[in-house]
Amino acid sequence: MTLKFPLARAALAAIALSAAASLQAAEHATIVLYHHVSESTPPSTSIAPAVFRQHMDHLRDDGFNVMPLPDLLDALRARREIPDKTVAITFDDGYISIFDTAFPILQEYGFPFTVFINTQPLNDRMAGYMSWEQVKSMSDAGVTIANHMENHPHMVDALPGEDQNTRDTRLREELLRAQARIKAETGQDHRFIAYPYGEYDLANKAMLQEIGFMGIGQQSGAVGFDSDFLALPRFPFGGSFTDLSDFRQKVQTLAFHLLKVDPESPMTDERNPSVTLQFAPGDFNFRQIGCYASGQPMTLEWLDQDNGLVRISTDQTYNMRRYRYLCTAPMRGSNRYFWYSKDWTRSVPGNQD
Repeated sequence: MTLKFPLARAALAAIALSAAASLQAAEHATIVLYHHVSESTPPSTSIAPAVFRQHMDHLRDDGFNVMPLPDLLDALRARREIPDKTVAITFDDGYISIFDTAFPILQEYGFPFTVFINTQPLNDRMAGYMSWEQVKSMSDAGVTIANHMENHPHMVDALPGEDQNTRDTRLREELLRAQARIKAETGQDHRFIAYPYGEYDLANKAMLQEIGFMGIGQQSGAVGFDSDFLALPRFPFGGSFTDLSDFRQKVQTLAFHLLKVDPESPMTDERNPSVTLQFAPGDFNFRQIGCYASGQPMTLEWLDQDNGLVRISTDQTYNMRRYRYLCTAPMRGSNRYFWYSKDWTRSVPGNQD
């Protein structure tokens, strides 16, 4: 492991400059998410090393611009155009396979990446997780290390006897303790967090905004200038979602600009809530928007089709804690798709994975 990412970035920057001339400037990108890169870890959150290499081969061979996440977020917030087909690679939780397997593979390709660390397992030297010494060695090689809280909590859940203010204070203190530990161990102090389990509510978002953080979820979709920087989407790849054809489609998706999402909150007590969306005009036809629940077409009630206003609903019912609706539309004259998902988290006890 001798290749340092700062050197790799310099080489990639030269490649990106030459590639940018042939790539249309864009205001969108995708962020991909992995957990374990292993065949001996929980299947639902794992990808086999050989399949992970296939993903990286595709990014390299199909001319993707692999960008460090901090640089990508800075560019999008500043509304600076980036090369088309830009992607950022992320991992959650700090598992040992990130260091043992993913790190050397990504060094071979010269791809920058980010690891979101929940710090307590590292403090406790828990089996299956990296050590702080290993995290430091990755940080020294140019890997971005960022916040995933201390104890990987369900941030939308109050503890017994907690009111909202007490819960908000507890979560803020935990986030800042994790941030301080990451800074002490690596010197890095990035102001963004990956929500554990991808769960968040409006109070979590307000807390992040108050302390100057961005929030990143696990709902699928592309990111763009007009994304919600308190709940940015990522495409998770693990378990049954590792197929190369699926990866190829998702990493080239584009971001819808949503003018309205009602209800805004992802929290619900319902098993199949309806939601009203308003899509801003883009390089797609409103009449070609399709929305899906568990792969099945949803009912679209157009309230004002000329202005992209639609209410979507489904007869399917959900008993699990988390589920999502997906809306896509084909890009005009292309095999690419615009992509948005609305995540729901049931605020009643359920399957918490």
